[in-house]
Amino acid sequence: MAALISTLQLLFLGALISPVYLQDACQSIQNATAPGSYNLSVNPADYMANTNYSVTISGLDGISLLLQALNSQNSSVGQWEAPVVNCSKGLSAGQQNIANKTTATVQWTSPANGSAPVEIRVFVTLSNNSTLLQKTTLKTASLGLTAQTPTTNSKTTPSSTTNSVSTVQASSFLAAVHLLSVFVTCKLFS
Repeated sequence: MAALISTLQLLFLGALISPVYLQDACQSIQNATAPGSYNLSVNPADYMANTNYSVTISGLDGISLLLQALNSQNSSVGQWEAPVVNCSKGLSAGQQNIANKTTATVQWTSPANGSAPVEIRVFVTLSNNSTLLQKTTLKTASLGLTAQTPTTNSKTTPSSTTNSVSTVQASSFLAAVHLLSVFVTCKLFS
């Protein structure tokens, strides 16, 4: 009987904890709601294939940041320095812990093949779990002019809201399946 109670307790605990582990690592990207008030710069400012870039974010007051580099088809391109997290729909992002930092610099390497424009997006998560977005676009240099467009503040698109709803629905479904399995297990042992 003690083994039965222990088994049921473990199943119940698993049902409570597992939805946390099923969340998308990039949930903060999908939940970005406000424009960022921090400074974003990318060096070099012109897009070139197979080139190392320094992405510097200053004026920070957050706990973590995620960075994305997207081509014109909204696909992840290039490689961020470790650690990298895989997001939904095959997108990836560089991730940094920035607690107690006012400036962070992250390295990104552009792909060996591919072309401009590339949009660099920086998502800063604050201690209250709100997420701010700022982005800049790298373009191919022409006639010696700088190719980096001015940094813009932006809100997320409606498609990211749809992704958030899908993630919540999937987590709710899996939680219901876990609770059902606990109920069935209880019925089997009673």
